[in-house]
Amino acid sequence: MHPFRTTPSRFSANLADEPALVMKITFVLPRLMPRPTGGGKIVYQYANALAEAGHEIEVLHPRTLFLWRFRHTPAARLRSLAADCAKLMGVGEAMAGQGHRACVPWMKMHPRVKISVVPALYPRYVPHADVIVATLWRTAEYVERLPARSGEKFYFIQHHETWAGPEARVNRTLQSRMKKIVISGWLKDLVHELSGDTAWQVPNPVDHAEFFLTSAPAQRARTVSMLYSPHAWKGAAEGVAALELAKASFPDLQAVLFGTAARPDFLPAWIAYVQDPARQVLRETVYNASSIYLCPSWSEGWGLPALEAMACGCAVVTADNGGTRDFVIDGQNGIVVPPKSAQPLADALVALLGDDARRTAYADRSVRLAQQFTLQASVERLVDALSQRSPAVAS
Repeated sequence: MHPFRTTPSRFSANLADEPALVMKITFVLPRLMPRPTGGGKIVYQYANALAEAGHEIEVLHPRTLFLWRFRHTPAARLRSLAADCAKLMGVGEAMAGQGHRACVPWMKMHPRVKISVVPALYPRYVPHADVIVATLWRTAEYVERLPARSGEKFYFIQHHETWAGPEARVNRTLQSRMKKIVISGWLKDLVHELSGDTAWQVPNPVDHAEFFLTSAPAQRARTVSMLYSPHAWKGAAEGVAALELAKASFPDLQAVLFGTAARPDFLPAWIAYVQDPARQVLRETVYNASSIYLCPSWSEGWGLPALEAMACGCAVVTADNGGTRDFVIDGQNGIVVPPKSAQPLADALVALLGDDARRTAYADRSVRLAQQFTLQASVERLVDALSQRSPAVAS
């Protein structure tokens, strides 16, 4: 047992008659990003909530994870290695071996959350803690090798990250001896299949203070919203093709895409695009202005934008990508089709666009389903996991 302190907390999980365990927790993310990332946003949300509950929280961002060996050509590997060494040596000299306190430029952080940029995930740069949480396959490789003083080792798994690293290496992290927390049912099944371990499942929450219904679903125009990402597995090509096919059936169809990247060149002129939308813009101009949210991804760890759109009153058309299975129920609040094909997505869009009663019923159920996914409920499950309460109870 770790020498946890105790103090009253509004996040005391399911043990209302016991004081909450107060932990010193280190989250390990990749490098500090200048723009929002879905996985980073979730970790920062948890860091804020845990700090508010009285836990001592530090988020580490290494300057480098030494990914040079995964480059495809000798020249690229040499350039990447040189850049990694420069980051390591330069930062180490400037900070004399100490973590550099930083801030997240795109998210308001709790004042008691310490954001630290360190040269690399070497033991001398990692604080002593009760718990340390890896959040990416490459960070998991480092965390697994850290000394015991860094804390009980957990791996927060938000995707099967074969798009970010070699499948064999990614799978070895899922087979590691670290305790595992997953965000979705399909990832829980995957971890059990690969390692035999039973993971804690902590679903990603909706920020209901930011994403909520402001316009009646029954009164919305034929507008479809969709997240754009340049990664092929996010399905943008299939999604845009499906929108073009649907517009042939409904000439009044409008669409609005959003994302952190610049507007893609291949996007038809009739489709609107919002880059880096503020949360109010995302809620009002995108989600609440849409009758349907389209999720064409081939694979998703969770698919949080679809859940946010549901909270704002959208019916959903989604590829069966794993991540949306926990909240999009085919025939109840959306239509689920096979991935990697535009025509099934288009057929589903046409079916809903041509049936306002069905679409409105799906939208109403979406709002009710989304209300189940709250930050407090997810934090309580996370505390259960980090306190090592039974996964059978916490899942």
